[in-house]
Amino acid sequence: MIRDADRYAPRSQQRALGPSEVGEPCPRRLAYRLLDAERTNSDSDPWAAIVGTAVHAWLAAAFLGANDRLGRIRYLVETRLEIRPGLTGSCDLYDADEATVIDHKILGPTTMKAYSQNGPPPAYRAQAHLYGLGWTRLGVPVRDVALAFYPRSGLLSGLRVWSEPYNPGTAQAALDRHDQILALADALGCEHNPTAYQHIPRIPGHSCTYCPWLRPGPDTGTACPGHLAP
Repeated sequence: MIRDADRYAPRSQQRALGPSEVGEPCPRRLAYRLLDAERTNSDSDPWAAIVGTAVHAWLAAAFLGANDRLGRIRYLVETRLEIRPGLTGSCDLYDADEATVIDHKILGPTTMKAYSQNGPPPAYRAQAHLYGLGWTRLGVPVRDVALAFYPRSGLLSGLRVWSEPYNPGTAQAALDRHDQILALADALGCEHNPTAYQHIPRIPGHSCTYCPWLRPGPDTGTACPGHLAP
């Protein structure tokens, strides 16, 4: 029942690429996603994502409640933004008093420690700036972008926040890279010849476990072996 509820949830059914995926560091995974390639890894455990979705809903209600207590709208919650034509996403939070875009991330202990020490991965950083671009397209001022890292286990005192000044160049660089990988996949004819994905570089890492196109074994192009050396 839990797996089915997750499988048929609107977020799981989403077909269009979102800002959280534009900065994906692995070119191969991004190419698979851009061309909506047939998925080969559908058995990954959904619980972490389910917990993340539930916490996002709780936080949305909490910040709306904060507006009520303030008697004014300081926090804009779950706002749909157009980053550019054809690319939209829902921004978790905008703090009007601080002109700051905030995205919530619910992390396990290992990633929490890594991000606290080393900062966010490129995909998260790009996502924050892409939301900043979306807000500025609406004429809303953006001074900073931030990522709030909440511990999936532990205490609220473990909350960590990363932020930096908004830079439209960071958002544009992510969009340009997205377009280059899409152009490469089209030039290789990957949509009609999936073995051609072999020619798109892959960057194995921790997130391979959750990649929808993971399949251990030889690199056939139709799926990716993940952690094996490229």
